[in-house]
Amino acid sequence: MGLSRVLVATDFSPHSSCALARALQLPLRKGAEILLVHALSAEASEKGRHEEQEALARHALEESVHHTQEARAQVACDVRGLLVWGIPAEALTQTARDFGAELVVLGRPRHPGSLLERMRERLAGGLIERIPTALLVVGPPPVCPYRRPLVAVDFTEASRRALETVLRLCPGASRVAVLHGYDTSYVLVLHQSAAQPSRIMEYLREAKARARTELQRFLVPYRDAGVHFDELVRSGEATACILEIAQQEQADLVAVGRHLRLGLGRIVRPHTAPQIARESSCDVLVLEAPLSGQSRP
Repeated sequence: MGLSRVLVATDFSPHSSCALARALQLPLRKGAEILLVHALSAEASEKGRHEEQEALARHALEESVHHTQEARAQVACDVRGLLVWGIPAEALTQTARDFGAELVVLGRPRHPGSLLERMRERLAGGLIERIPTALLVVGPPPVCPYRRPLVAVDFTEASRRALETVLRLCPGASRVAVLHGYDTSYVLVLHQSAAQPSRIMEYLREAKARARTELQRFLVPYRDAGVHFDELVRSGEATACILEIAQQEQADLVAVGRHLRLGLGRIVRPHTAPQIARESSCDVLVLEAPLSGQSRP
């Protein structure tokens, strides 16, 4: 089942163009709407130059929409531009809510050292915390639809939603890597209590076995989805583990729950999604758990 309403945030930079190109490669329903949104800072309107800035932004939006004409003909969707005013993260969040977006797509800066790119990073971080729906942070220029997704799970509803959304967004993927990072923090207690090495090794084996069993149980409802699941369990700090496995698996998409808690990350760094979105070399999909009573896609 394809998407019907997708919002793409743009600042007319190359990485925003990548975000729009990726949105056009997603599985879309016939007649789907893609809303291309540019937010102008409210502060700019107080400097007497808002008319000029608005005219330039509207022209850039029209040009961006025009450049999608060929792609639109292939996927039979509608692309339109919208200019909004206000603090970008807040304005985009409200627009996504008003539009009823199923997915918000944002380009990720590729040169984080500059002041402009740090400002864009803050926008992305603000959207990860605020956006009321799924958020796709696009990195490299898209070449083809997703083929090698990686889903990080902690067995919560948010990670279940992440897996289900990946199955929806990646119909061409024959394999999906599913990673669970398990907690081995109790080994510190064993070391401090001078436990025998054999006891420590036994604890680590049992922790890994439990993680495998829990992951297999988590995947039971999806065995008939028509894809093969590569079941991966790892111990260690959540963010580093996910980024490392993504490299090893040559993933083109990493999906996480917005407040993912894995392994030692439960203690050290409980919310890993913003950092993964910043540091991943591939695209990152961030999802929230469905509200009570809300059906899954």
